[in-house]
Amino acid sequence: MTALAGRIALVTGAGSGIGRGLARGLADRGARVIAVDIDGAAAEETAALVGGIGMACDLASGDAVRALAARVEREVGTVTVLCCNAGVGPGAPVADMTEDDWTWLLGVNVWGVIHPLRAFLPGIRREGGHVLVTSSMAAFAPNPPLGGYAATKAAVTAMSEVLAAELAGSEPAVGVTLLSPGPTRSAIGTSQRHRDADSEARLVDIDLERQGYDWIRWRDPAEVAASALDAIEADELYAFSHPELVDRVTARNARIVEAFARAASQPTRRPPST
Repeated sequence: MTALAGRIALVTGAGSGIGRGLARGLADRGARVIAVDIDGAAAEETAALVGGIGMACDLASGDAVRALAARVEREVGTVTVLCCNAGVGPGAPVADMTEDDWTWLLGVNVWGVIHPLRAFLPGIRREGGHVLVTSSMAAFAPNPPLGGYAATKAAVTAMSEVLAAELAGSEPAVGVTLLSPGPTRSAIGTSQRHRDADSEARLVDIDLERQGYDWIRWRDPAEVAASALDAIEADELYAFSHPELVDRVTARNARIVEAFARAASQPTRRPPST
């Protein structure tokens, strides 16, 4: 079990949505919260709501995250609960995405997890604690036009699963939880508000309710955050918010198993003799 009371918890992407829900939930469970967002004013607003500390940081910059870590250690103390939650989610056909699109998307969604892990994980391993990474159902059941977004979330999903295996049995204990939410009411539908307006872009912000998700009950960020924090406290690797989406995962996995069965039925191919 990972007790949250009394811990120093840092949440990225805390200015709105699931990040703000995590900050509120952590504070309710007794943690001291550092709310981090690229939008400093939004981070401060969340901090004021939870009696925490707000800090601005561009997580795509390794230098900025290292400076953040040094400031947190100096002014607050050692972070033992790290919630890597910041992310952006616009879409475009994979074939149409520009290099600038990929650079920006990977910078926020992948490097925005790698940089905080590199900066804060040493302290967590020294003191014991927990890492939460926010992925997405898109990593388990990807659909157009979110190929780029799904690729980034698949990357952090695999990274988190391997990290959990590497840290299993560590002393002091360090847990890893992968949060994979479905449709949640947040600001991710306006992700490009923080992007350079002069950049070459094919990505566009997407209203998911017009992408085949109008049938599902959209979750409030507080609900999603609660499922994630419950999983942290129970030291569970996976946290899902939308059980009604399991059929999409099951169907995908069935196609994969069928492909293995076809491979098993084929004769063994031997290399030609020389």
